[in-house]
Amino acid sequence: MESKKDTLTRKRTSTFQRYLLPITLVSSLIVSGSVSYVVSKLYQSESEKVFADQSSQMKIEQMQQDSLAVIEEETPKILDDLKEYEKDLSEVVTQIELVNENLFSVRKVLDQVDSATLFLSSINSVVNHPLLSRISGYVSNANSTLTELDAVLFRLEHLSKVKADMNDTRERIEKIYSEYQTSQDSAVLIKMEKELDSELTYQIEDIRNSTVEAHDALEISSKVLLQVNKAVATYHSFQSSSEKVIQSLQFWKEKKQVTKIDQSQHEQFMKELDESSERLKNLPEDLAKRSNETISSINSAKSELQMIRLTEAIQD
Repeated sequence: MESKKDTLTRKRTSTFQRYLLPITLVSSLIVSGSVSYVVSKLYQSESEKVFADQSSQMKIEQMQQDSLAVIEEETPKILDDLKEYEKDLSEVVTQIELVNENLFSVRKVLDQVDSATLFLSSINSVVNHPLLSRISGYVSNANSTLTELDAVLFRLEHLSKVKADMNDTRERIEKIYSEYQTSQDSAVLIKMEKELDSELTYQIEDIRNSTVEAHDALEISSKVLLQVNKAVATYHSFQSSSEKVIQSLQFWKEKKQVTKIDQSQHEQFMKELDESSERLKNLPEDLAKRSNETISSINSAKSELQMIRLTEAIQD
């Protein structure tokens, strides 16, 4: 005979078995769903990461393309401007050489006039001659103007070196840019960054300021030439009016007379100075405008080259 305990145990087992299958199914579904959810989230996270990486790469590539577009636009402008600066410098250097060459003979004549005037002024018989004081005035003004001119010419002596340095810089930029155009490798352009340094900007500013001084040098040279010519002309007038007195002096017996300025040479020099001054007249203003544009192009190119360098570093 079955006991009450056995009957109760059998009922509990039967009840547990009745609900076991549904519970197992539900649990399986829950577990399966959880796993699927986790897997789907992991997959989604990985996909988003890949997408994010792809998006970042596209942005970097777009930044590079934008930078390259600016560099390809600005570099030819910079090269063209540098060629123009070299032409301007050649013109200025040529004019300065012209002044130095022609002033050599002018300085010699001025020294002779000065020496003769000082000598004659020391002789009592002619010391009160009115033309002597006028000659001394012209000589003094000419010497003062020459001192001013020498200071300007001294400041312009470095222009030949600036021209050579700028030419070297332009050639290096041309070589790098040509290499880039052949290889289409943006990394090549990074070498151009150091060529567009502050030294190049200083040289451009220096050229702009130097053209102003070069124009001044030509105008000052004209003043010197006119003053020396007046001194020589007045001296010869004095010589004619005091011929007997002068001939009696030992100074003139030694034939230390003042050399006359060759009139054709004088006129040619004056013509060249006028033409040079006219050519350089508008150059300072033109350079002021052009230099601002060139420096703007250099700064834009440098900024984009830095961006290229940065994006290259990110991709490595």
